[in-house]
Amino acid sequence: MQADGHTDAFYVKFTTPKQQSLIVGSSRAAQGLQPQYIDSLLGDSSLYNYAFSRVHTPYGAPYLESIKKKLDTTTANGVFILEVNPWTVCNKIENKTTTTEFWEESSFLGTVEQVTIHPNFYYLLNFYDGRNVEIFTKKGGNFYGEDLYVHDNGWYQVRLVDNESRKQKRIKSSLNSYKRIKEEYVGLSKARMEYLRKTIEYLQNFGTVYLVRLPIQEEMLMIEDDLLPNFDVVIETLSNEMDVLYINGTKQNLDYDYIDGHHLDIASGKAYSIVLANEIKKHNKR
Repeated sequence: MQADGHTDAFYVKFTTPKQQSLIVGSSRAAQGLQPQYIDSLLGDSSLYNYAFSRVHTPYGAPYLESIKKKLDTTTANGVFILEVNPWTVCNKIENKTTTTEFWEESSFLGTVEQVTIHPNFYYLLNFYDGRNVEIFTKKGGNFYGEDLYVHDNGWYQVRLVDNESRKQKRIKSSLNSYKRIKEEYVGLSKARMEYLRKTIEYLQNFGTVYLVRLPIQEEMLMIEDDLLPNFDVVIETLSNEMDVLYINGTKQNLDYDYIDGHHLDIASGKAYSIVLANEIKKHNKR
């Protein structure tokens, strides 16, 4: 019963009720999109951040099934923000020889059946990888003064205590890491693109879908352009075919600050959430 938003980056999302409006995607959306500011501008109060991470929630059958479990299907006017980036629709080299392209099937995403119960014993017993005592002790800021917390609306708050030197060191480390990670991927996955399409089709039964690419640092954009040079063309084509709005935030990369090269910091996440909500409002008035 003591497990809460401090426990880890995911647990709380499996303990809250079914939701009528969802944000889905990777950790960029989990940290960068703050539902309270989008709700305030759209006149809604039900947007829930059900985004996780690059590793756990690329588009595929496991994520779609989890979304179905989380969605309150009594709604007809939901808002669904699907964050997209090349990592969420590319395939890994190792998957060339496997029977499925969905490596996340064995993770919590593919195996946690109950996503709306509190406490969620199955998750804690099988996927919480901290020491049990930390469920009691890991409250508030850590030793470094950093505060990592999943709010009741699903937003993953990452508040770091930084000086410029420490920040630049982390950004450099993250960019170098993603240069290595890029070598693990091999182009666009037809299966993941098909499930992105299926996810859009499913959610369109319950409201309006928006595709969003979040701002990232220019150096990270270069890595992603190398991974999938025609990504924006692919998504724009899909958005036209599916009649959904595609909002590409990378055109404003220089307007925001990042904790590590691709996750918006809290202030920039708030700012971009407001920009995004206004883009949606403007589109809906047409």
